[in-house]
Parts: sequence; structure tokens; C-alpha cells
Amino acid sequence: MKYLGRLLVYKYLERFFVKVCFALFLITPNVLADYDETILVIGGTGRVGSEIVKILHKQGYKNISVLSRSDKNRSRLKDLNIRYLKGDILSEEEIKEVFSDNSFDVVINAVSKVGKSKNPHAIGQANLSKWSKINGTKHFILIGSVGAGPNPKDNMWRDILIAKGEAEQSLIYSGLDYTIIKTGIIIYDDTPATNQAFLSDNVNIVGKVTRKDLALLSVNCILNNNCLNLTLNAVDDSLGSMAN
Repeated sequence: MKYLGRLLVYKYLERFFVKVCFALFLITPNVLADYDETILVIGGTGRVGSEIVKILHKQGYKNISVLSRSDKNRSRLKDLNIRYLKGDILSEEEIKEVFSDNSFDVVINAVSKVGKSKNPHAIGQANLSKWSKINGTKHFILIGSVGAGPNPKDNMWRDILIAKGEAEQSLIYSGLDYTIIKTGIIIYDDTPATNQAFLSDNVNIVGKVTRKDLALLSVNCILNNNCLNLTLNAVDDSLGSMAN
């Protein structure tokens, strides 16, 4: 009985140690990053995208572009030295024009469906995958969702999760180096970063993460070999319970 108890303790400590080391590695700025890389953030004026842009700027990236459908919400990025591009990812012609006129080393897709707008995920990602590949993009990061796929369990978000699943498959089979960062529950208010979020390879956990921590994890995955061609899940144990 004592042996079993010790074994359980050792297993717990081993799991905790590995998780903490992985978390610290991923939330630490990538010292190998080239801050002259050209980076495009899709949906960069949105609630998650704007936090990603702020982290990019804070970490010293010099060539940041933001693509959005309208000028709305640019105030979220006030006083930042970035370039604004306008385009709808649902229009292949508009995306072709954006990628034909510019070169991007890294593309981060943080777009979301807002209100009654059209679902941007499946068609939009297909357009982005195609033209990023033609453009020679080195790394594509997609903010995804836990439960995305052809048969989602959550009926409330069924259409969105199906489309997000198609978006993920589009990226995986695009030939691009990619990272998919799934999320369960994003805390969208101004809750400060806990700096305890980490990326798990268990993509079935429905966990919580602040948008600030999600942004930090995303930026620190840029051209990071530990993130390339993986589907990961952003979670933060400090924010409450998680479930499969």
C-alpha cells in the first residue's frame, strides 16, 4: 500500500514537472526569433488578434501588418507602429491581391465569427492556406477550437465547430509549416495574464485561458521548432477546473 502511494506521488510530480517545464519554455520569448521577420495577423483588430499584435510589438518585431475587413476597432492598437491592410478572407481575389503585393514570413489567423457576419473559418482558411503557400510563408499559426471537426458534441456551436474543423484540415494539408493552437474557453475581458498558461498535447481538454496569455503563447511559438507542425491546446490550470 505504501509502495502504491509513493508511486502515485512520483507519477504526479513527474507529470507536474514536465508540464511546468514545457509551460515555461513556451511562455518565454523565443531567443532565436528574427525580429525582422514580416508578420501578418489576420483579424488583428479583434479581441484576440489585437493582443497578439501588442505582444509582437512589445517583443520587438518590426514588420507587423494587420488584415481586417474594416477600419473598426483600430483604436485597440492606438500608437503602435503597424501597417493596416483591408481585405475579406472570404474573397479569394482580395486575398490573392494582399499576398501578391506583399511577402509574409509568418501568418497568424486569429479571426472569429462576429454577430451575424458570415462564417469565415472554412472558406477563409482555404484562401489563406493557398496564398500563403504560394507566397512562400515560413510558418502559419491558426487559433482553433477544442471540439472542432465534422461531428462536434456541442450543438450550440455546431456550424462554427464544423467550419473550424475544415479550416484546421485545410492548414494541415496545405504543405505549410503550421501550428494550430486550440482553445476551450477564452476569457475575453481585461483579466491580466496569469503567466501560468501552457500548451498541452491533449487537445480534448476544455480549459480556460485569458486572451493575453493566449497571445503570449501564440507569439512565442513563431518559428519555434517545438511548435512546428503540431496541434496544441492552450490551457491554464490556475483559472479553474477542466474537463474532457
